[in-house]
Amino acid sequence: MPIEIKETSWLADLIKAFNELGGMANYQDVYPVAKRIRTSRGGNWTAKSDATIRRTVEDNAKDSANFRGREVFYSVQGIGKGTWGLLPEHLADDSATDAAYPLQPAYIAGIEGIVHEAKYLRKSRDPRLVEQRKLLDDFTCQVCSYRKQVGPDQYIIDVHHLNPIGDSNGIVLTSINDLTCLCPNCHRVAHSRQDRPLSMSELRTLL
Repeated sequence: MPIEIKETSWLADLIKAFNELGGMANYQDVYPVAKRIRTSRGGNWTAKSDATIRRTVEDNAKDSANFRGREVFYSVQGIGKGTWGLLPEHLADDSATDAAYPLQPAYIAGIEGIVHEAKYLRKSRDPRLVEQRKLLDDFTCQVCSYRKQVGPDQYIIDVHHLNPIGDSNGIVLTSINDLTCLCPNCHRVAHSRQDRPLSMSELRTLL
C-alpha cells in the first residue's frame, strides 16, 4: 500500500528536489534546490533547515540508523558517504510527471528567428542498478579504459544501456548485465547511429 505523504511536508519537498537532481544527490546539492521548492510555495526556511533535511532523509532511509519506518531514500555508496537516492517508486516517471507537472511546450528561437516547439518526455531508470554497474566497472570506460576522478567519490563516467529502454513500449526488467560503463566520448559515439546503438565490439573496432 503506497504511503501517504503530505503535500506541504519536508518529505514531499525533498522527493521533488531529488527528482530535479536526477534521483540521487549529496546534501550540498540538495540544500539550494529544496530551499527554492519550499520557499516558492511559502514554506518556512531557517538556519536549522539543513539539519531538518538531513534528519528527514535519514528518518526515511531503511539503511540509516535513524530509520523510522517509511522507505523513500537509500544510501548510494554506503552510510557516511553523503550521497542519497530515491527508491524507484518515488522517481517521477512519465505518467507522474504528466499529473504533477503538466508538460508545457518549450519554445527555442534560432539565430534566423525560426521558432521550434518541442515536448520532452523521459523514461525513469533504477538509480541503484546504475550505481552498482559503476562500482563493478570501477568507474572505468569498458571501451577505452578512461577513468577520471574529479572529487571525493565523484567520477566522470556514464552508464550505457545495451538494450535502450527508449525502444520499449512499457516497463522492462533490466539486469545489471544489460548495462556497461562508458566515458562520455565513447557513449556519444555509441549513439551516433540513428537506428540502434553501436555494439561494444563495433565500438572497440572503431576506437
